[in-house]
Amino acid sequence: MAQFNQYDSLIDLTAIKDYCHENGRIVHYSKDDVFVQQGCLAKYLGVVESGYFKYTTLTSSGNDAVVGFAFEGEIVADYYNSFNGLSSGVTIKAGTDTSICQIRTQEARNVFYASFDGNLSAVNGVLFSEIYSRQLELYRKTPTERYLDLIAQYPEILDIVSLRDIASYLLVTPVYLSRIRKNLAKKSGE
Repeated sequence: MAQFNQYDSLIDLTAIKDYCHENGRIVHYSKDDVFVQQGCLAKYLGVVESGYFKYTTLTSSGNDAVVGFAFEGEIVADYYNSFNGLSSGVTIKAGTDTSICQIRTQEARNVFYASFDGNLSAVNGVLFSEIYSRQLELYRKTPTERYLDLIAQYPEILDIVSLRDIASYLLVTPVYLSRIRKNLAKKSGE
């Protein structure tokens, strides 16, 4: 699948990925197993070997809302909070049976500091830019446009992620996403 998280191609993360593969341990997570719990300090950072993780946050109504994903080859972590010793703002859990190569957060922090000469402002800037761009898209585009962009950029996502999770990520209900898909199918059949 194409790189989902753009920061992964904007920041040279080779050192941390190599470190994970050389020094980490392979851990298997079953679907819905928690990697990081919202409100807790993250213990690990990992590189997804197979499967995927979804990032969720608890809504005021007590439901999980999907706010991001980490797919094969990508790093899974709550970077900012982990590296600043803060409680996680998200829960990260396996979207399917998933394997990762993981290391402890402190090790990851040390590798990052060494890789970026102790200056993580560039990393934080790229992360902020990606999050800000995603937020602006929520205002600039309709749910249908966001869905079309998502599947155009990541066509395999429909084979990997449940429609319920895609709907949550797009900030629509599963019923509304179903209507979008039905309307698009009608238009393409005309």
